[in-house]
Amino acid sequence: MPQRSQLKHILTVRKKKICAALQWLNQNNPLYRHITIDQSTIDKLADDDVPECLWAAMEISNNAEAAESERSSYIPDPLINTPDSNITTSIPITARC
Repeated sequence: MPQRSQLKHILTVRKKKICAALQWLNQNNPLYRHITIDQSTIDKLADDDVPECLWAAMEISNNAEAAESERSSYIPDPLINTPDSNITTSIPITARC
């Protein structure tokens, strides 16, 4: 398992930033206006550290193929299993100088 110091710059959560972002969403995004911010849940976060819930959910995998699959897109590749690979809906963009 990696040390906390090795992952801190990647996984750190800042409680004040989370709270400010949620308040902004609540005030400015109509999809969040009906959401009640649970301050007791926010209070459980460290001020500036990796949350314990991330450490508890972390696992090490030696299967590189599975790890790569998890990082790949959730959107299926439109070019895989197409009946005619020469058909494309993309439009090339050319630069004019």
